[in-house]
Amino acid sequence: MTRTRARRRLVSSCAVLTSLLLAGCGSSSSSDASDFVNEAVDSFLGDSANVSSVKDAYLTSCPSVTLGDMAYAFMSNPTWTDFPSITGGTVVELDGDITYDGIPASAVIQFDLSGGNFEAVYLGINGVDQSLIMLSSLLTKMCEATF
Repeated sequence: MTRTRARRRLVSSCAVLTSLLLAGCGSSSSSDASDFVNEAVDSFLGDSANVSSVKDAYLTSCPSVTLGDMAYAFMSNPTWTDFPSITGGTVVELDGDITYDGIPASAVIQFDLSGGNFEAVYLGINGVDQSLIMLSSLLTKMCEATF
Protein backbone atom coordinates (compact mmCIF):
# COMPACT_ATOMS: atom_id res chain seq x y z
CA MET A 1 0.00 0.00 0.00
CA THR A 2 1.39 3.39 -0.95
CA ARG A 3 2.00 6.08 1.65
CA THR A 4 -0.76 8.26 0.18
CA ARG A 5 -3.27 5.41 0.21
CA ALA A 6 -2.31 4.61 3.81
CA ARG A 7 -2.85 8.25 4.77
CA ARG A 8 -6.24 8.31 3.09
CA ARG A 9 -7.26 5.13 4.89
CA LEU A 10 -6.10 6.58 8.19
CA VAL A 11 -8.03 9.78 7.54
CA SER A 12 -11.29 7.93 7.00
CA SER A 13 -10.87 5.65 10.03
CA CYS A 14 -9.92 8.49 12.39
CA ALA A 15 -12.60 10.94 11.28
CA VAL A 16 -15.26 9.53 13.56
CA LEU A 17 -12.98 9.42 16.59
CA THR A 18 -11.90 13.04 16.32
CA SER A 19 -15.20 14.77 15.61
CA LEU A 20 -15.56 16.01 19.18
CA LEU A 21 -11.88 16.57 19.87
CA LEU A 22 -10.70 18.73 17.02
CA ALA A 23 -13.59 20.33 15.19
CA GLY A 24 -13.62 23.75 13.57
CA CYS A 25 -15.72 25.80 11.27
CA GLY A 26 -16.16 29.32 9.97
CA SER A 27 -13.96 31.65 8.07
CA SER A 28 -11.81 34.63 8.78
CA SER A 29 -13.51 37.98 8.95
CA SER A 30 -10.73 40.11 10.38
CA SER A 31 -8.77 42.43 8.18
CA ASP A 32 -5.55 43.08 10.11
CA ALA A 33 -2.13 43.34 8.49
CA SER A 34 -1.21 39.65 8.82
CA ASP A 35 -4.46 38.61 7.13
CA PHE A 36 -3.76 41.07 4.32
CA VAL A 37 -0.27 39.63 3.76
CA ASN A 38 -1.52 36.04 3.93
CA GLU A 39 -4.35 36.79 1.50
CA ALA A 40 -1.92 38.49 -0.91
CA VAL A 41 0.38 35.46 -0.84
CA ASP A 42 -2.60 33.11 -1.25
CA SER A 43 -3.96 34.99 -4.24
CA PHE A 44 -0.53 34.99 -5.86
CA LEU A 45 -0.02 31.27 -5.24
CA GLY A 46 -3.63 30.39 -5.95
CA ASP A 47 -4.86 28.32 -2.98
CA SER A 48 -7.90 26.24 -3.82
CA ALA A 49 -11.28 27.06 -2.26
CA ASN A 50 -10.94 23.93 -0.09
CA VAL A 51 -7.54 24.99 1.21
CA SER A 52 -8.79 28.52 1.89
CA SER A 53 -11.84 27.26 3.77
CA VAL A 54 -9.59 25.43 6.27
CA LYS A 55 -6.66 27.86 6.27
CA ASP A 56 -8.92 30.87 6.94
CA ALA A 57 -10.98 29.10 9.62
CA TYR A 58 -10.73 28.85 13.38
CA LEU A 59 -10.47 25.83 15.66
CA THR A 60 -12.97 25.72 18.49
CA SER A 61 -9.97 25.33 20.80
CA CYS A 62 -8.31 28.48 19.36
CA PRO A 63 -11.16 30.82 18.39
CA SER A 64 -9.16 34.03 17.96
CA VAL A 65 -6.57 32.90 15.38
CA THR A 66 -6.95 31.28 11.95
CA LEU A 67 -5.25 28.00 11.15
CA GLY A 68 -3.23 29.83 8.52
CA ASP A 69 -1.90 32.28 11.10
CA MET A 70 -1.14 29.37 13.44
CA ALA A 71 0.84 27.63 10.70
CA TYR A 72 2.80 30.76 9.80
CA ALA A 73 3.60 31.44 13.48
CA PHE A 74 4.73 27.91 14.35
CA MET A 75 6.09 26.28 11.19
CA SER A 76 8.83 27.08 8.74
CA ASN A 77 7.76 26.90 5.10
CA PRO A 78 4.14 25.82 5.61
CA THR A 79 2.42 24.58 2.45
CA TRP A 80 -1.22 23.66 1.91
CA THR A 81 -2.68 21.16 -0.58
CA ASP A 82 -5.92 19.27 -0.99
CA PHE A 83 -7.03 15.97 -2.48
CA PRO A 84 -10.20 13.83 -2.54
CA SER A 85 -10.75 11.53 0.43
CA ILE A 86 -11.92 7.96 0.04
CA THR A 87 -15.16 8.87 1.85
CA GLY A 88 -16.16 11.39 -0.82
CA GLY A 89 -15.03 14.50 1.02
CA THR A 90 -11.81 16.42 0.73
CA VAL A 91 -8.57 16.21 2.69
CA VAL A 92 -6.69 19.47 3.21
CA GLU A 93 -3.07 18.83 4.10
CA LEU A 94 -0.64 21.16 5.86
CA ASP A 95 3.07 20.38 5.55
CA GLY A 96 5.75 22.34 7.37
CA ASP A 97 8.99 22.22 9.28
CA ILE A 98 8.84 22.18 13.08
CA THR A 99 11.15 21.51 16.02
CA TYR A 100 10.36 18.23 17.77
CA ASP A 101 12.25 17.43 20.98
CA GLY A 102 14.77 20.11 20.02
CA ILE A 103 15.44 18.56 16.60
CA PRO A 104 14.26 19.90 13.22
CA ALA A 105 11.45 17.75 11.84
CA SER A 106 8.86 17.65 9.07
CA ALA A 107 5.18 17.63 10.08
CA VAL A 108 2.07 16.71 8.10
CA ILE A 109 -1.38 17.60 9.43
CA GLN A 110 -4.51 16.50 7.61
CA PHE A 111 -7.97 17.98 7.94
CA ASP A 112 -11.09 16.16 6.75
CA LEU A 113 -13.33 18.74 5.04
CA SER A 114 -17.00 18.04 4.45
CA GLY A 115 -19.37 20.85 3.54
CA GLY A 116 -18.53 23.86 5.69
CA ASN A 117 -16.99 21.85 8.55
CA PHE A 118 -13.64 20.20 9.03
CA GLU A 119 -11.77 18.08 11.54
CA ALA A 120 -8.07 17.59 12.21
CA VAL A 121 -7.61 13.85 11.72
CA TYR A 122 -3.96 13.03 11.11
CA LEU A 123 -0.46 14.00 12.23
CA GLY A 124 2.78 12.57 10.91
CA ILE A 125 6.23 13.67 12.08
CA ASN A 126 9.16 12.64 9.89
CA GLY A 127 6.89 10.11 8.20
CA VAL A 128 5.82 8.46 11.47
CA ASP A 129 2.11 8.43 12.33
CA GLN A 130 1.33 10.16 15.63
CA SER A 131 -1.56 9.77 18.06
CA LEU A 132 -4.59 12.05 18.16
CA ILE A 133 -3.33 13.30 21.53
CA MET A 134 -0.09 14.41 19.85
CA LEU A 135 -2.14 16.09 17.12
CA SER A 136 -4.20 17.95 19.71
CA SER A 137 -1.04 18.97 21.60
CA LEU A 138 0.62 20.25 18.45
CA LEU A 139 -2.42 22.32 17.48
CA THR A 140 -2.44 23.80 21.00
CA LYS A 141 1.25 24.72 20.68
CA MET A 142 0.57 26.25 17.26
CA CYS A 143 -2.19 28.38 18.78
CA GLU A 144 0.05 29.46 21.66
CA ALA A 145 2.77 30.48 19.19
CA THR A 146 0.52 33.28 17.93
CA PHE A 147 0.32 35.05 21.31
